[in-house]
Amino acid sequence: MSKLLVADDDRVVLFTLCESLRQAGFEVIEARDGLQALALCLSQAPDMALLDLRMPGLDGLELARRLRAETSVPFLFFSAYNDEAYVQEAVAIGALGYMIKPIQAMALVPMIRTALARAHDIDGLEDALASNRVIATAVGMLMQLEGLDQVSAFEHLRQQARSRRCKLEELAQATILANRQGE
Repeated sequence: MSKLLVADDDRVVLFTLCESLRQAGFEVIEARDGLQALALCLSQAPDMALLDLRMPGLDGLELARRLRAETSVPFLFFSAYNDEAYVQEAVAIGALGYMIKPIQAMALVPMIRTALARAHDIDGLEDALASNRVIATAVGMLMQLEGLDQVSAFEHLRQQARSRRCKLEELAQATILANRQGE
């Protein structure tokens, strides 16, 4: 069962959303402001945080920056504001989604499940890259050569290793050598 933190200063929205998520099978932690949400993320490490943009204490964007710097909790936003500047900032911070209120719980559940899976993939990528410099170098080369983002380059490399039935590190080394010989 995935644990979610939901942060919103509107009590009606918070209650309705949390109850719907509980009925969908999630464990839910509630926060009524950004500072409480940060404290709960630090102490309880939810699998994901759903953040309102405008809250007292810390607004959603500042809270997301703090989550990024101080925890590994992934997040997505929900807001009454459909302002492109907010959306762009949310993307730049690393949000896994941005929804406009009012939110239909039935539409939210698939998005949360998808975002949780994506967050898991990103964690695996970060772990692999941190633990293996050769793979990280090959991913960087693919990013530059193919114009891919980091996740796509890693997935491309991993799929090639599977299709060739070799270890990821071996393929990464071969990719580096082939690229250096081609220079």
